[in-house]
Amino acid sequence: MYPIVSRAFAKVNLFLNITGKSDNGYHKMQSVFAFLRDIYDKLIFYPDKEFDEKSAIIPGIEDNLITKAWQILLKHFDRKIPHLDVLKNIPICAGLGGGSSDAACFINSVFDLWKFSQQKKLSYIDMFRSLGADTRVFLFKYFTKCRFVYLNGTGIDGEIRKINLPVGSQRIIIINDGTRLSTREVFKNLKGPFLKNIESVEHIIENFQLRNFHNSLQNSALELAPQLGAVLRDLLKMSPIVSGISGSGSTCFAIVNEVPSGFYALPYTFKSTSLF
Repeated sequence: MYPIVSRAFAKVNLFLNITGKSDNGYHKMQSVFAFLRDIYDKLIFYPDKEFDEKSAIIPGIEDNLITKAWQILLKHFDRKIPHLDVLKNIPICAGLGGGSSDAACFINSVFDLWKFSQQKKLSYIDMFRSLGADTRVFLFKYFTKCRFVYLNGTGIDGEIRKINLPVGSQRIIIINDGTRLSTREVFKNLKGPFLKNIESVEHIIENFQLRNFHNSLQNSALELAPQLGAVLRDLLKMSPIVSGISGSGSTCFAIVNEVPSGFYALPYTFKSTSLF
């Protein structure tokens, strides 16, 4: 039987507004997740082999969310789960959600092999809460096949829904200089009072006025990795619609109407002019 290949796409947080902390310790936030078409990991399934402890091994990753997802599936379903190899392309610890996307794509692909309907998939989404907020957002993305997701809450128990952004010919530039940032450490380093809930978020999203937002974690990330300031300054030279750090870092992005020729000369190993 031929292998089956699925794509686990990267995400960018177009903005991230931290508004508080819930009783269970998770931070409350408002954010728009945009999923990138040309930055993805490949998940290669082998239907004639069973998933086991040697499946989905990723060098340099100890906390493998795919393995945890497999254990949850084993607990709740008496069905065959195929062996999996992962080809990584999304940088690790980069704020692009690679590990969460891999786990969510794995779950969605297994559900597809089991012929689950969209409605049935969505009924199981809370089963995977222990895999983290980003994984829950990615599951919603894969289950509903949407391009943009709005999160209002912790991700574990908050509102997640599909939204539409009026993007046209804009491109999103993605740059990662190889820096690795721990999400845990960035949140731990977060200073200052929480921000108020943005009541005008719908209007701003609908009109693509993202410059009115920012990332509450950006200053914390820059304190831990000040070299990222140079990346952001390079992006500002391109007169972007909006630019910043995605999630907890360390990937920087800029939305531009036209990619300038100087972008291709930037001295960074990982760079992309991804479509939305």
